[in-house]
Amino acid sequence: PEPGTAVAEEYALAKKNFADLVQSISTGNEGLSCFSAQEQLDEFKENYLAYVEKYPETLPAAVDASKLKFIGMEKDKDQFRANMETYLSQFPPGAPPVDKQQLEAYFNVEQYQAFRNKFWEQTTSVISGDESHFFSPPHIVKNLMNEPEKVDNTIYDTTYPKVPYSFTHIGPFYADGTRATAGGPIQGAIISVTPNLEVAAKAVASAKTLREKAEALQFLTKTQRSAFGAACSVVAQATKAGAPIVTIGGKLPGLNSIDATDSDVKDALSAMAIQDDGSTKLDFFIQAYRAGDFSFYADYAVHRATEALAGPRQIVVTK
Repeated sequence: PEPGTAVAEEYALAKKNFADLVQSISTGNEGLSCFSAQEQLDEFKENYLAYVEKYPETLPAAVDASKLKFIGMEKDKDQFRANMETYLSQFPPGAPPVDKQQLEAYFNVEQYQAFRNKFWEQTTSVISGDESHFFSPPHIVKNLMNEPEKVDNTIYDTTYPKVPYSFTHIGPFYADGTRATAGGPIQGAIISVTPNLEVAAKAVASAKTLREKAEALQFLTKTQRSAFGAACSVVAQATKAGAPIVTIGGKLPGLNSIDATDSDVKDALSAMAIQDDGSTKLDFFIQAYRAGDFSFYADYAVHRATEALAGPRQIVVTK
């Protein structure tokens, strides 16, 4: 089998993400070095200031102000107020005010890394069950501005081979053996026809005018529209590259179809086999269901495995 990538319907539906995926596989450029540390910091500051403006500490919690308004019958108002404190307790507090000039002056790249490191400490606390301390990201930024912390940059030294355990914006790099190789130009696209996709495609194809097509989409179910949108996303990328498109498992208007043989199935399963070095000829997505967190995930995984789904995948259930 030739190298390739199988993408689930859910991923292809996110057209920008899917286009980026196709581009990165084709060129081998995963965009790791697209943004400098300063550019990432600038984007963080922009989002942080927007957050402070949206959820100031004058609010009882970091929720939209509309959530605090009572909209209902007068007889329910007292009950609404009585439950408000419990409702708000699940949300983090509002953000303290910040001076934009001070943020620019005192919150630099190093302090941003110190800020990120706080999340690892919080993760350890959550796993160990330690909830004794107060954790609020906006307050952490404020504290780091008032009392900057020193970050040990030696742990990000990339002069020797190693595998990073977390992403760092200070020195992003590819660990040994992890740099992606270019897949080359798109050779073609294969669309697996599911019942939802077949219904949606026929409904849109039978419509004559643009308005009729829009109305046909409107009266489809959400799952049918999602299937159609994902297929259109695949078609768009293949068409842009001038590559052929075929369907398997059914027919779609305007596209050629092929019939899979037992030999094709064996080849596909062989391509999905994970080698000792972790590589496969056919890249695919793994869906993990953590039944240890929610026991019903085990039953849901079985349900998903029996559905007609587009694209090969492996379903893993952890307990």
